[in-house]
Amino acid sequence: MQGRRFASHFATRRSDMNAERLTERLTEHLTELASGGPIVVVGDDASEALARAYALRLGAALLTRETWEATDPTPVVVWCDAEGPGLRGPPANAAVRRPPAPPVSRPGRDPLVRALGRPAAQLRVVDATAGWGVDAGVLASAGAHVTMLERSPAMALLLEAAVARWRASAHPAAARLTLREGEATALLAALPHHDVVYLDPLFPGRETRATSAVSLRWLRAVAAWSLADGGDLADDGRLLAAARACALRRVVVKRARADPFLAGVEPSGSLVGRTTRYDLYPGGAAAPT
Repeated sequence: MQGRRFASHFATRRSDMNAERLTERLTEHLTELASGGPIVVVGDDASEALARAYALRLGAALLTRETWEATDPTPVVVWCDAEGPGLRGPPANAAVRRPPAPPVSRPGRDPLVRALGRPAAQLRVVDATAGWGVDAGVLASAGAHVTMLERSPAMALLLEAAVARWRASAHPAAARLTLREGEATALLAALPHHDVVYLDPLFPGRETRATSAVSLRWLRAVAAWSLADGGDLADDGRLLAAARACALRRVVVKRARADPFLAGVEPSGSLVGRTTRYDLYPGGAAAPT
């Protein structure tokens, strides 16, 4: 009897050890996958088909929620549930982040809107570094027609789904937002001239609030997926030159207040706030005749 108990205990221990080894191997495998690209997680059963479509579009690994929660392989994943795609951190962090809806009221006194130099409703603007789409939403709510450029396929997917949600809910700013996926300098060269080009390149020192810190960390992580696929971030000088060539009136560059000028190029003026600075550069595009 005692021998059978020992054998049963040994078998259970061996089974536990095998499960642990399997989990470790799975974690190592998924971590390797994540280091080279995105992972899409099925947040609920109803979203499985959509998650599969997203994974195919992104060339991503597809995990069930249970597998992901058991392994915790990567700090950021594309999460898919009934509300659409979003970004989510480790399972302990339950928050799913999606591009926030633009403000409903017209933010006329917003420093970014004032940096345009003219009433926003008269302007066509390119947001060449769309990211979460926050600033593009502010500009569209102010009346500008905004073309968002986003090089990260994952962030472009999130923005595309968000704009579709806003249009479905008849958000007044949604009709003034369009999205182009691709590298900013190439897209700027191919676009027709716009009145203003807006740049908000990622740079260190921006994380002044906990919420901003998380959003920026996740944005950087998603940007790294594109680099892992052989992409390359345009240097600041080329980005600024491409923006000026596309802009009829001006280029607006958002910086932290104490940061150096983008690419070391001194602007023609700046709009300085408490923590943020908007540097203004004249557009270099010839006005249409």
